[in-house]
Amino acid sequence: MVPLNPPRCSHPAIKAARQCKKAMELSNMRQHDRAEALLMNALGGLRRTPLPMVKAKILNSLALVYAQQQRNDRARRCLGISLRIVGKHIGHGNWLYERIADNLANLPS
Repeated sequence: MVPLNPPRCSHPAIKAARQCKKAMELSNMRQHDRAEALLMNALGGLRRTPLPMVKAKILNSLALVYAQQQRNDRARRCLGISLRIVGKHIGHGNWLYERIADNLANLPS
């Protein structure tokens, strides 16, 4: 059986998903600078590939990293962009949009 995402798969979406997962692990270990750098690298890797929903996911994760550091203005900006992407591509009445909107609503002022 061939795995769906072999370890050396270089598709931008697979690579970004792996970077996102690793970044969240780093952030949960309070290595916020490394997590932020990894997520920014993941965003940079998507510049040439039109994968808006992957970008929305990375921005949501980046917002969570910022929120853990009390950098709420940056978190709010990332969540706003992520909401616009999701709203444009799959609409507002779905669990993903609601989850990101909840993250935005729960940020301290």
